[in-house]
Amino acid sequence: MRDDLDALAGQIHEILRMAPGSSPTHRALHAKGVIASGAFTATGELAGLTTAAHLTAGTTPATARFSHPSGDPTISDTVPSARGLAVKLRAPAGVHDLVTVTSPAFLARDGDAFVALLLARAPDPETGAPDPARMGAFLEAHPESLPAIEAVLTARVAESYATLAYNSLHTFFLVAADGTRTPVRFTWVPLAGTHHLDDAADRDPDFLAQELATRLGAGPVGFDLVVHLGTADDPTDDPTTIWPARPTVTAGRLELTAIEPDAEPIIFDPTNVPDGVAVPPDDEILALRRLVYGHSYAQRTT
Repeated sequence: MRDDLDALAGQIHEILRMAPGSSPTHRALHAKGVIASGAFTATGELAGLTTAAHLTAGTTPATARFSHPSGDPTISDTVPSARGLAVKLRAPAGVHDLVTVTSPAFLARDGDAFVALLLARAPDPETGAPDPARMGAFLEAHPESLPAIEAVLTARVAESYATLAYNSLHTFFLVAADGTRTPVRFTWVPLAGTHHLDDAADRDPDFLAQELATRLGAGPVGFDLVVHLGTADDPTDDPTTIWPARPTVTAGRLELTAIEPDAEPIIFDPTNVPDGVAVPPDDEILALRRLVYGHSYAQRTT
């Protein structure tokens, strides 16, 4: 891992803050969101693969934040886009943050590529839109980013935060009592099924938060935590890579029951894992996310 990550994270944060609509009092990304509370109940299917008790038995309090990935807190919910779901499991042995999005892959393999992408898609001062030539040059130099960018270009408007599947993108390790490490990726699978809108023109700009509140008023909103069990052939350092189909187990069920105030300061850090779960040492983007979130947190709380 390079030794200038914090400086690189600061550069990334500065570029993000230059984006139209960015607000220093909100997150640099995922600025618009809604928080719900509930609990996660383990199925026991991960017993033997991890010493993390909250993933193998019992029920754990949970805080979840659904969000739009933009840094603009006023962006309309009718804009087609990926969506985010960050879940904080407050286990007795330590907090576990599961930070997920609807995209199948991340936009860049490493920090330098991410900086290049942010600069390539920055609005042209004369047109107010990204320069297609700059984006074309970026993709020619970074073809590994194409799956994620295609997902952005083909994104649809969600029917509900509760009808989307959310992916971890990064690889983590489950650590067993004997030290065995199993590479895994996580997906929150909605119990309500996956649904989008064909036409959102008549919807309120904040309809997703309103819809979630109405839905919760009728009963819990649920997601199954599906764990993809990787092999030694699966990359652990590259979030632009989509794994082939792998065996899965359902680790547990998240049930959300109430809307909570989206009060600062709360931070969801994807490297925040308890004993029994490990972060890959060579995923530069994952390490940078922690640092960039820290820069954003510091700015909006001072």
